[in-house]
Amino acid sequence: MKTRKKDTAWQSIKILVYSFTIAFILKLYIFSPFIVEGASMQPTLHNHDYLFVNKASFHISSIERGEVVIIKKQDDPKYYVKRIIGRPNDIVSIMNGLLYVNGKSINEHYLNGKLRNVYKDYLQFNKVKVPDHSYLVMGDNRLNSKDSRNGLGYIKQSEIVGKVEGVFYPFDRLRIIH
Repeated sequence: MKTRKKDTAWQSIKILVYSFTIAFILKLYIFSPFIVEGASMQPTLHNHDYLFVNKASFHISSIERGEVVIIKKQDDPKYYVKRIIGRPNDIVSIMNGLLYVNGKSINEHYLNGKLRNVYKDYLQFNKVKVPDHSYLVMGDNRLNSKDSRNGLGYIKQSEIVGKVEGVFYPFDRLRIIH
């Protein structure tokens, strides 16, 4: 009888250890939660939104323009959430509040159109060519964002932690990010 209780206890401990190990590996290499700090991604993301981030997606597929990503610069303790605007060798500019990539105007439906019209004289960015193996990122709140234009510089693929898949808290903002 005592042996059976010991076996059951040992089985329970093994299940717990395996469960925690699997959860740890998933969090470390595949999925991870992050919290938005600040207003640089409004209206898409808000301060204190809890994000579901896929860390494995870029090992499987390429990084696409328009994706929202988590960035960790090597010499900076902070994590940043930004949108991929320019890919390697793209030519990027902003004129009168409109984004141009490789000479074509890009529809940025995720921006606050009313604010863009009010501040279009301030939303200027001279033409640049994104270097090889680098990305140009911007926040959706262009007037209140530290990004490739003003402090973060170009982002290397190794500095991209993962792709933001969605908001899981607060529940009234629960959604998938495209």
